[in-house]
Amino acid sequence: MSTFTTYPDGDVTDRLGELLDEASISPIGITMHERLMAYIVSSSDYEAMLQRIQFLEDQLWLGKADAARAEGHADEKRVNAFLRDFSDGIDNEEAAIDKAGS
Repeated sequence: MSTFTTYPDGDVTDRLGELLDEASISPIGITMHERLMAYIVSSSDYEAMLQRIQFLEDQLWLGKADAARAEGHADEKRVNAFLRDFSDGIDNEEAAIDKAGS
């Protein structure tokens, strides 16, 4: 993650509006007793992170399916059908991630 500004927890209640405005541009950290405890991120950053996690999980399962086929643990027709059905969803997710990253 890139560099971000941190604020002590006491500032949150006094400056919430200002911190939310800042978080809409760049994530911020909240500290308690000089220890980072939480982040505030914009809703668009949060949604982009969720999409990226889902994309990476999908890639992991696709890799496992392909490995199972290659190792003879799964019927080639079933794995190919799974990969074919799954590929449309992956293409749509990649486009959403590219758009969110812009």
